[in-house]
Amino acid sequence: MAETSRRARRTSLTMPPQRAVLALDAEGFSRTPSRHQGILNTTVRDVLAEAFDRAGLADLWRDCSFPQHTGDGYVVGVPSEYLPLLVHPLMDELHGVLTDTQPHLAFEDRGLWLRLRAAIGLGPLPDSGGVRPGDGVGSAMTETHRLLDAAPLKAALADSDPEITLLVVGLTARAHEDAVLGGYTALSPRAFRDIEVSHPAKGYRATGHLYVPRPSARPRAAATGNAAHEGDATGAARPAARRPDPGTVVFEAVRDV
Repeated sequence: MAETSRRARRTSLTMPPQRAVLALDAEGFSRTPSRHQGILNTTVRDVLAEAFDRAGLADLWRDCSFPQHTGDGYVVGVPSEYLPLLVHPLMDELHGVLTDTQPHLAFEDRGLWLRLRAAIGLGPLPDSGGVRPGDGVGSAMTETHRLLDAAPLKAALADSDPEITLLVVGLTARAHEDAVLGGYTALSPRAFRDIEVSHPAKGYRATGHLYVPRPSARPRAAATGNAAHEGDATGAARPAARRPDPGTVVFEAVRDV
């Protein structure tokens, strides 16, 4: 029997390191006037960096993998052992930073708002530090983006009070199992709700897990009147252009893969 040539043999490969990936997307970005999109683009990264700092993770932010602006959002990867810290305290700190940032946006324009959707996933993802193409490309990144764009995640933000809930968070099934059910976060599993991630056109369906750092219900007046929200074809709601009452702190951060 002829010996199989080396070229024809199948060989096993080492996997890239396991990384946790965090993706953010800004609500209603395409409906924001062009002159304000640059402000929000920069602000998304700034609020994320500040949240890492407040959570005591400044070094992790500085050394993160494949950081990338996505126009209306941002994406970063970190070593898998930090996955629980992305879930908590980082997401709660991010909500706090968004709250503190809104008055500065209102100073630019009283109708300028920043509310975020976030998705967190886990899996083997390459990172050459930009030396080779393909950093961050893999199933974990795709799953995270599918979750970020899921209808239940968008609805959770649209159906909440825009002056209270500024951030909603989705975890992939694996991220939830390892970090939350594994007991590594300070959050109870009861803080999460199962959601269906379905993209029929892409032949994709999965289970995700929703966490809202500061839950609320959309005001009834906002749902029926024109004083608080302006809807669009996607069903997402946008806060009306109005200035917050004095002393009131008000306040989505990736690509379609």
